[in-house]
Amino acid sequence: MNDNNFEIVRREFKHGKVAYGFQWNRTNHERIGKDTGDSASLWAHLFTVSSGKLPEDPFTNPFYVKASKLRLKQMSKAAKVNFRKRLERTGALHTDINHEIVNHIRNLHRARQDNSYRADHAIVADFLRTDPSSIAIEIPVWSHRYNLSGHIDLIRIVDEVIHVCDYKPGKLETTPQRFLTAIPQIAAYGEMMSHHLASTLRSALDAPLLPNVRCCIFDTHSSWHFGAEMFVRLHASEMLSGI
Repeated sequence: MNDNNFEIVRREFKHGKVAYGFQWNRTNHERIGKDTGDSASLWAHLFTVSSGKLPEDPFTNPFYVKASKLRLKQMSKAAKVNFRKRLERTGALHTDINHEIVNHIRNLHRARQDNSYRADHAIVADFLRTDPSSIAIEIPVWSHRYNLSGHIDLIRIVDEVIHVCDYKPGKLETTPQRFLTAIPQIAAYGEMMSHHLASTLRSALDAPLLPNVRCCIFDTHSSWHFGAEMFVRLHASEMLSGI
């Protein structure tokens, strides 16, 4: 399909020295549903973003930290492995090498005849035209509570759950290290998106008080999935650096 088959809303944001190309596939969003639950809350947030009605401070004030700068506290390689295994053992982290999002990014590479399987982030835009669950890319999020801001690579809605996704390409052998390093960043995205969704008039949208948000880190080799509550868990246990 081409862009003529969809209503895709675009807006560019210049935050710092970087330009972010926000895109929202309203056709996919309307088909999935935009009037009730978390999908309606997301619609309200994306409408605000598409209107350009964003606070300036989170993206210009030096006292706000970019989520991409967040890291886990210093620990040995063995401690990192044990930490990941503990998350998996307790069910806080789920890994999947054949998740639909992994298969889809592989297929996008094949369609481009890209044998590297490590295309840059521009490939994520193809999700909006080829994946019926994909809703938006490069979505600005912020938190006044934690003095954080960032831009989510991709948002999908699957089985009425909001999925905050980040594409982290690289070599197969570096996947565990890359993904573990990225957990604080993507968890922060999940926390900020949860706050934005909870800030809407939930009762009017027939939605529970707490939105259902999941986080996903993926490449062509694997995907890691965890709840948005991961950020609060890491913050409370003082496992984050850079904040």
